Amino acid sequence: MAEPKIFLKENRERIEKNYLEQTKSLPRFFASIDEKIQKCTEEVALACKYLYAFMPYSDIGNYPFEVFLDYAENGVQLWKENPQIADMPEDIFLNYVLFHRVNEEEIAPCRTFFRTEIGTRIQGMNFREAALEVNYWCAEEATYHCTDDRTLSALSVYRRGNGRCGEESVFTVNALRSVGVPARQVYAPKWSHCDDNHAWVEIWCDGKWYFLGACEPEEILNKGWFTNASSRAMMIHSRIFDTKIPEGEVIGRDGMVTMLNELKRYAVTKEITVSVKDDQGLPVEGAEVSFEVLNYSEYAPIAEKETDENGRAVLTTGLGSLHISVRACCNEEWLHAEKAMNTETEDSCEICLRHQTAGENAGYEKWTAADMFAPHDAPVNTDMPDSEQKERGNKRLAAANAHREQKVRNWRNPECERFLQKEVNRIEKAVAASYREDLLNVLTEKDRTDCLSDVLEEHLDLAISYHGMMNRDTFVSYVLNPRVDDEVLQKYRREIKNKFSRDEKQELRNDPSQIWKLVEKAVVSRPEKERSSVITTPAGCLNTCTGSFLSKKILFVAMARTLGVPARLNPHDRSMEYMENEKFVPVLAKTEKNSTLILKSGEDTQWKYFQNWSIAKLENGRYVSLKLGTEAFENQHMNLPLESGKYRILTSNRLPNGNMFANEYHFEIQPGETKEIDLVLREADLEDMLENISMPEFTLRREDGSTVKASELTADGKHILAFLEEEKEPTEHILNEMMEQEEAFAGYAEKIIFVVRSKDALETPTLSKALKKLKNVQIYYDDFSEIINTLGRRMYVDPDKLPLIIVTNGSLNGIYATSGYNVGTGDMLLRLM
Repeated sequence: MAEPKIFLKENRERIEKNYLEQTKSLPRFFASIDEKIQKCTEEVALACKYLYAFMPYSDIGNYPFEVFLDYAENGVQLWKENPQIADMPEDIFLNYVLFHRVNEEEIAPCRTFFRTEIGTRIQGMNFREAALEVNYWCAEEATYHCTDDRTLSALSVYRRGNGRCGEESVFTVNALRSVGVPARQVYAPKWSHCDDNHAWVEIWCDGKWYFLGACEPEEILNKGWFTNASSRAMMIHSRIFDTKIPEGEVIGRDGMVTMLNELKRYAVTKEITVSVKDDQGLPVEGAEVSFEVLNYSEYAPIAEKETDENGRAVLTTGLGSLHISVRACCNEEWLHAEKAMNTETEDSCEICLRHQTAGENAGYEKWTAADMFAPHDAPVNTDMPDSEQKERGNKRLAAANAHREQKVRNWRNPECERFLQKEVNRIEKAVAASYREDLLNVLTEKDRTDCLSDVLEEHLDLAISYHGMMNRDTFVSYVLNPRVDDEVLQKYRREIKNKFSRDEKQELRNDPSQIWKLVEKAVVSRPEKERSSVITTPAGCLNTCTGSFLSKKILFVAMARTLGVPARLNPHDRSMEYMENEKFVPVLAKTEKNSTLILKSGEDTQWKYFQNWSIAKLENGRYVSLKLGTEAFENQHMNLPLESGKYRILTSNRLPNGNMFANEYHFEIQPGETKEIDLVLREADLEDMLENISMPEFTLRREDGSTVKASELTADGKHILAFLEEEKEPTEHILNEMMEQEEAFAGYAEKIIFVVRSKDALETPTLSKALKKLKNVQIYYDDFSEIINTLGRRMYVDPDKLPLIIVTNGSLNGIYATSGYNVGTGDMLLRLM
C-alpha cells in the first residue's frame, strides 16, 4: 500500500525556519498574523508561512493577511484534488503554483475566483492542454493596451479587460497558477534591435519549460509573434523570490529577488568574460559589472554580476553589442569605468578601474562615436501550427475577441461613480463637493480604473481643510493628490495625523525639512529584504518601520501633504521637494539644482527625449538617467537646471536593421556654472541600414478572386510592397511624396505592389490620382486580418501603424521596412531601388 503523501514534506523544516526568522525581524507586526495562521488548517498554515517567509517586506506592510490566505487556500486545494499537482516537484509547486507574486504587480486575491471561472474548461486535461486552453480564456478577458509603468493586479487587468505586456503576463501567470499549471513570467528586459522590451509566459510540463504569448493564444506551445525577436535578444530572464535557487545562471539580484538567465531557450548564445583590474594590473574582486544594451537612447542594464577572486565576471549572452559598466568602492570612493564590446567578434574584454588625478577626465568634453550592433535574426524555435490548427486557432481567437469587446464596451470603474455621487451634508456641499472631480482628474487614467472610493474619501476628507491656504491647482496637485509615485493607492492621512499633537504638526508645517529627519529616524531600509521596484506604501512604512529609500521619499511627500504642505518628488530625478514662497525647494542640499546646462540643437534634427537622446548623472559609480519627457527645445535651445556633478549625454540613431549609431559626451558641471553643449546626431550610409530577413510565405488576391504567392511576386530583383490604408493621413502622405517624384517612381512602377482591402479603395481621390500617374503599379487585395501583423513583426516595425512598406530583394527577402508616418520615406525608397 502506497505511503500517503504529506503536504510539502521536503520543505517543511525550511519553511518553518525562514518564517520564524521573518517573524523575529518584525515581531510587533507578526503578532496578529501568527494568531490568524494558528486558526488555519495545518496545510493552509504551512502554505501561508511559505508566502510570508519569502515575500518582500513591502508585501507584509502593504496587504492584510486575508489577501495571502486566498493564495494559500487555493494552492492547498489544488494539491489535494489533482494528482498531477501533488506529484510535481515541491519546489516547482511552491514557486510557480502557490506563490502569490509574479513580478512587481499590485496584489489582490484572485486565485480562487480565477479557478472558479476556468476550472470546468480544463477538467481532465494535462498541463500542456490546460495551458493552451487557459490562454484562450485570458484572450477572452484581456488584450494589450499601452499604459503607464505602474503594474496592475491580475484582478484589475481582468476587470478592465486590458493591460500592457507585463500586466497581460502577470494576469496569465495568475490564471495558470490558479488551476495548478506551473507558470512564470519571463522578460526581455530591453531588446537590442528596437526601442522596447517584452514580457511573456513560460509553463512547466513534462519536466521542461515551454513558452506562450500572454493573452495571445496559439494551438501549440513555443509559438508567439516574438519568436524571431527573442532570437535577437541579448538577455531573457526569469525571477525567483525563494532563497533556494534552482540550477541555472544567476545574472543578478534585486534585493531578495534572484534573476535567472533563460536566453539559451530562445537564441544562439555564447559565454563572454569581463576581467576587471586596478591601476597596478591586479584583479579586482567584488567589482559590480553591469551588462547593458542601448535602448531608448540610454544604456539599460540586462544583467549584473560581481567579479570573482580572479577579477572575472562570466555571462552567457547573445551575439551583439554590449556596453559594460563597472564600479567598485575603494576607501569610500566609487571608482567607475565603461567599455563597449561586440560579442559576435569578441569573447572577452578587460576593464581598468583607477583613481583619476585632479583635473583628469579621459574622454570628457568631446563627442565620441559608439557603434552598437543588434544580433542577427536566427530563431531556434521553429515549431509552427499546421493548417488545420491555424484555421481552428483563428476561429477561436475571433470568438475570444468578440467576447472581450462585448465585456469591456462602456466599462467604467464603479468606484469612481460611487465617489462622485456620494451623498454629502450641507457643509460638505459648500466646500468639498467641487473637489471630487478634481481629485479624480489629477489621478492617472490607470488609477481611475482600479481606485477605491473609500480610499479617495479619506484623502478628500482629511485634506479639504487646507484648500483655502493656496491656489487651487497647487492644492489639488500637491496636497489633495494621493498619488506620489507608482505606489499602491491606500489610506494614510488619518494614520499620519494621529501620530502628532497639534503643536508638533504646526512645527513640521513651519519647517517641512524636519519631516525627513523623522522619517529617517523612524523607518529603516532593509534592501536585502525588498524588491527595489516594489514600493512600501506610506502606511506600510509606518506600520512595519521599514521601507526602501524610494518608499521613504514617498512617505515624506505623503506626510507633508497630510499636514497641508505642497510637496512632490521632482519629475526629473525623484528628489524630494516642498513648496516655499510658491517655489519647490529641495529637502536635501545635495539635490539642489545649482547649475545650468544649455543644450543647442541644429535645425535639421528633431530631438525627442528617450528616443534619440538622453542625459544621465553619475551617482555612486553608476549613471542614472534623468526623466525629461515634458521638456522641449525652444528656438533650438533647452535650459536645464542641474545638480553639480558628472554627466553623460547620449544621442542615438536607430537604423532599420536594428543597429545603432551612437554618440557619447561626458562633462562635469560645477556649482553655479552655466555650460553650453551642441547636440550631435550621427548619420548613416545606406549600406549600414539594410538587413536580409526571410519573410514567411503568404498569398494575395487578384481582382478576379484568384490568388498569387508572395514568393512569386518578389522573385525577380527588388520590389516595393506597400499595404495602404486609403484616405488616412500616413498613406496619403507617402502617395503624395511618390507623386511629387513622379518621374523617378514611374521608372520603378512595375516593381511597386500596392495592397488594399477592396476595389473601392482604388476610387478614393489620392490613390486614384497616384495610379493614373504611376500606370504600371501592381494591385492586389488582402483583408489585413493576419498578414499585416505577421509581416510587421517579422520586419521589426509596428504592425499597428499603416502604411506598412517593405522593400524586398529576391524572393521573400526583406531588406527594409517602415510603418506609419516617417519623414523622407519616398526619398529612402528611391535610394533603395
